[in-house]
Amino acid sequence: MWTVAATGLVLVTAVVATLVLAHTDSQAAAEHRIDREVSNLLAGIPQHARTLGSPTAPVTLEVFLDLKDPDSRNWFLTKLPAIIHDHVRTGALKLEYRAYKTNTFSPQEFVKDQTAALAADAQNKLWNYIYTFYHEQGSEFTPYATEAFLQNIARQVPGLNLPRWHTDRHAGRREEQTTADDQTARTLGLHVTPSFRIGKTGGKMKNFVGHAIVKYGEQHPIALPTTQDLDQAIHELDHPRRP
Repeated sequence: MWTVAATGLVLVTAVVATLVLAHTDSQAAAEHRIDREVSNLLAGIPQHARTLGSPTAPVTLEVFLDLKDPDSRNWFLTKLPAIIHDHVRTGALKLEYRAYKTNTFSPQEFVKDQTAALAADAQNKLWNYIYTFYHEQGSEFTPYATEAFLQNIARQVPGLNLPRWHTDRHAGRREEQTTADDQTARTLGLHVTPSFRIGKTGGKMKNFVGHAIVKYGEQHPIALPTTQDLDQAIHELDHPRRP
């Protein structure tokens, strides 16, 4: 009887070990796929602090995002790659990241998530971190972004120095930057994420108006730009209509 019980225990242990290994292998494969996709998309494009793209790009698109917002994730993963390929990589446009709390449950949670992302900007890896976060995004309005989750995102960013990233999370006034970004978005009358402002680099910015997708219908219309929308917006900046 003891032999049968021991044999059963060995079999159960073996099954559990196999399932754990399979899950680990599956997770590693998924992380490798994300790493390859993000690295290929951003390879060779200058990053400096919050900016993605050439410093001399004539047009700037400010992007206001909440890391836990599914609509921000959808735009980032489905529409932004073409914009990066057609406009950022060609030097016509640069992107500037702004934090805006819309879907994160608590202010403390929001600051923690955003400063973890902004700490990557000290190593010019902010956009890699954001892309990876969106690939790993959990269920909306749940506190899934634990310390272990944030560290795992950082671990997946190629070339990110983790000890320095840990230090930078609480340095450089990043908490204040996050709060200031959020307040700026509200002052500008932005209602949702993602939201966008566009303008000539160094000049006056204006809320982006496009036609591709409108979020929340007539309540607070917001355009989620595609590459075609930006073609038109850049053309209008270069050839403004006369009053």
